[in-house]
Amino acid sequence: MPQSFALGGRSFSIKALLKSLLPEMLGATFAVVLMAFAYILFSFSLEVTSSPGFSKLADKVVNGDVSLLPVTVVVAILLFIVKEVLEFFKKRRESKRKLFAYKSLISEELELNLWAYKRLLMIVKDIESQEEEHPNANYTLLIKESGQEYIHGYDGDDLIESCPIPIVHDKYYEKFIASIAELDSNLFDLAQSSYEEVRNMAHVRSGLIKGLLAEENDEPFPHDIRKSGFLDYAKFELADTFTAMNALYKECTGNELQQHRLR
Repeated sequence: MPQSFALGGRSFSIKALLKSLLPEMLGATFAVVLMAFAYILFSFSLEVTSSPGFSKLADKVVNGDVSLLPVTVVVAILLFIVKEVLEFFKKRRESKRKLFAYKSLISEELELNLWAYKRLLMIVKDIESQEEEHPNANYTLLIKESGQEYIHGYDGDDLIESCPIPIVHDKYYEKFIASIAELDSNLFDLAQSSYEEVRNMAHVRSGLIKGLLAEENDEPFPHDIRKSGFLDYAKFELADTFTAMNALYKECTGNELQQHRLR
């Protein structure tokens, strides 16, 4: 039996699907039971009204010998309870749908950030691996007409490195985190801790750009990015990034974070 399925380019586990659909199933079951109870009550009412005793009771009500107030009160209470129960299940279904949508969008954002994580690590490793063969290499920032930022590395006139600097995403997190806090406290806590690491990754990206512009901005630290301490800083900050993102992704989809997304 398959353990997962694909939806909108992302993979979701059967367990996660059943967990999200359980309130819907319970609501539908409750509605069926309620309809069956209403049918039984209606049938019983027909039997009662057709009995000789009911005719005598009706005559007493008409003559004012019996008050219907207790019956109307009971019926009103029952209707109120039924209305509140139905409203509860309706709101619960709406909350589950919203939470499923939030999880889908957050997981999509994590796939984008997985690409940023891989790319930043690759840039750091490339710079380190090129140091022995190109000790005099110079790394600079290039901004293309599209606005995309690139790292360029030159050894003399030879281009030894050309790579886009990835964007770190947190739009969906910032937009939905308050609503997530109202719907699922566990997911809220996990999202906060995960995106703390995402913010650290954003700081690494900013540090990379600052290091590439060090000479241009006459920064008070070594202008060679290999000697400024940036590479060790980047590796230290990124050490726990994937683990945190993967934990949140697994909570959202039931699967491991393996496939990145470019856009």
